[in-house]
Amino acid sequence: MNSLVLRKTALDRDLTARHAVASATGRLHSQQKPARLRRKGPALWAALALLVLATDFLLAYLAWVAVDFVMG
Repeated sequence: MNSLVLRKTALDRDLTARHAVASATGRLHSQQKPARLRRKGPALWAALALLVLATDFLLAYLAWVAVDFVMG
């Protein structure tokens, strides 16, 4: 059991050292790649913002109609 803990600790140190070297050289690992959505550009972000805004207005209108129905 003790040797297993020592091996795991040594492996963690080795991985940490590799990560530090890779960070120092500026290379990106597969886990550190930027998100796909970020590469799509501002057009996709604008479309997403308009979709959220349209959904917000639709929900506000439905709430207005529901309150009008209940109060009227």
